[in-house]
Amino acid sequence: MKLKRPRHLGWIITAVVVVIIIAISLMPTPTTIDVHVVKRERLLSTVDAEAMTRVREKFTVSMPVSGTISRIEVEPGDSVVAGQVIAWYSPPTLDARQRESAIANADAADAQLREAEQRLAATKPLAEQAQRRAERTKRLESSGAIPKEQAENAYDAYMQSISELEAAESRIRMARYAARAARVGAMAVAGQRVNILAPVSGVVLRRYEEQERMVMAGTPLFEIGDITSMELVVDVLSTDAVKVRKGQRVLMEGWGDSTTLVGIVHVIEPAARVKISALGVEEKRVNVIATLEHIPPTLGDGYKADARIVMWEGTSVVAVPMSALVREGGEWIVFVVRDEKAVRTPVKIGHRAALTAEVLSGISPNDVVVLHPPEDLVSGGLVEPRQ
Repeated sequence: MKLKRPRHLGWIITAVVVVIIIAISLMPTPTTIDVHVVKRERLLSTVDAEAMTRVREKFTVSMPVSGTISRIEVEPGDSVVAGQVIAWYSPPTLDARQRESAIANADAADAQLREAEQRLAATKPLAEQAQRRAERTKRLESSGAIPKEQAENAYDAYMQSISELEAAESRIRMARYAARAARVGAMAVAGQRVNILAPVSGVVLRRYEEQERMVMAGTPLFEIGDITSMELVVDVLSTDAVKVRKGQRVLMEGWGDSTTLVGIVHVIEPAARVKISALGVEEKRVNVIATLEHIPPTLGDGYKADARIVMWEGTSVVAVPMSALVREGGEWIVFVVRDEKAVRTPVKIGHRAALTAEVLSGISPNDVVVLHPPEDLVSGGLVEPRQ
């Protein structure tokens, strides 16, 4: 017996196919996303700024009296020792008035030396007193009698007194050298060879004169410095400078080598200056000065670098990239991927670095968060990590 095909079978099949196509087209399509697996990591909150190296103790050797300077053979980069002959000059014939002027200059240099000696004598007991106070407050802080901040302030005051003592000693050396050079110059006779001596041991940083010629008194000849006393001058905004404290670590990078040098903040200059930014904006800038713990032989005076002043450091904190955070309704949220869906999750943020933030609550290690969440991403929406 021959079976009859339903009259409308073709229409039925067509209708079913159309329904299936419509159903498929109406199914939600997963949003392709970039993801990040949350983990514990080391996090630094820093103030970042441009910086420059600077030799702390630099001495400018100048012409003590007018005369003819010899050709200078000492070159920048040469090492010299205190008392070494680095140049010589021949004074001209002086009349009575010029001789009196030279002697008066020598007397003034002697007076400056005595003043420097008096300042040093006054600075020494203050430094000793600051040391005793720092040691006493340290013992009290260890026993819990005073807060840690008070002990730190006493230590900062002690370090400041040490810096002032070193500066006073440096002024003594320069004043003694200037007084001797001025006295020798005042007593020299025309045609006599008068040696110019290195005031300190160090390296010739700059040479201002080279050829034999007549130069006037006070003309700079050399700049000599001790490159082992290198410091880093960090140029920060005044709004950042108020947050910086003495004793904080400074990471020096981008100075021409892949290694990171470490320094310690020891001076925050009290006066700001005006600086025009690359965009033409007037900014208030402050110098924060750090002492470097290690000075590579390739590092010189006036070298450019990038500095990061460490304001806070966490060794094992839950952290997420800043690109995963969304500010919404006065709170921070992230989208956590669960069961192929993006789940809106409020989080509490702690310290922040340039690209990463500490998460105090809301997510845990091994959670997967969405990076750069699209504006149309909603909680519960299907997502698919980018391959």
